[in-house]
Amino acid sequence: MNFIKSIKVYDTEFTKVRIGDEKDGGYVVLDEISKNTEVIYSYGVENNISFEENFCEKYGTYGHLFDHTVRDLPNQSENCVFHREGIGPKKTETCDTLRNHLRIYGNPEHKTLKMDVEWCEWDVFDKMPDYVLSDFDQILCEFHVIPVKYKDSHSPYFTGFHECVYYGVNQKLLKKYKKVLKRLQDHYYIFHVHCNNSIPCNDFNGETIPPLIELSLVNKKLVKEPEISTSHFPIDGLDFPNKTDRPDITNIVWNP
Repeated sequence: MNFIKSIKVYDTEFTKVRIGDEKDGGYVVLDEISKNTEVIYSYGVENNISFEENFCEKYGTYGHLFDHTVRDLPNQSENCVFHREGIGPKKTETCDTLRNHLRIYGNPEHKTLKMDVEWCEWDVFDKMPDYVLSDFDQILCEFHVIPVKYKDSHSPYFTGFHECVYYGVNQKLLKKYKKVLKRLQDHYYIFHVHCNNSIPCNDFNGETIPPLIELSLVNKKLVKEPEISTSHFPIDGLDFPNKTDRPDITNIVWNP
């Protein structure tokens, strides 16, 4: 099974809406599910909190915003609390686990998780206890599907040697990516997908793979009528190019 086929996108009985900027920073959520949200945990906010501000204002909730790479939020929001800390698979000097953050800052029944943590999402989800992973209403995450590329120039022998090593590394990376996505899809339906156009797609084993994939997921316990989506993504009115100076990525076929 190739990588794209491991991602199954579903339609549900709920209404999809875009929250945040009509460029990088916006995500698609389910309106009816979001109305019940009591808190949003958002990681890797950097200097763009358009989604968090818009979400909290629209749905009358509050957010815990995390990022250990910036000193503070770009602007203060009465609905958002900033924590200069990141998320990781274990506690370190700069990061803590989602399990600990829920224990410290509150763990209500209805909550949404948003993450854009620059490839760390794979280890975070891989090591996260199942009872934490499965306990959100929605998860919104940009997944960084980054391969190792061979660009050096060597003799034919060492070129072949390096290409073989890089191939093996990429096989292990894709195996981990699929494992994490399967674990998530055991508990959630992916209801929306968008490819970030900041960097071009990669070709691996004859497959075109976007390196930055934004996925929106809803807990299976909340969905009564899931159906495999026949939509072509991106969708006008919901999706916009992350980088406005170049066209969106439109050539990926989901649910082939």
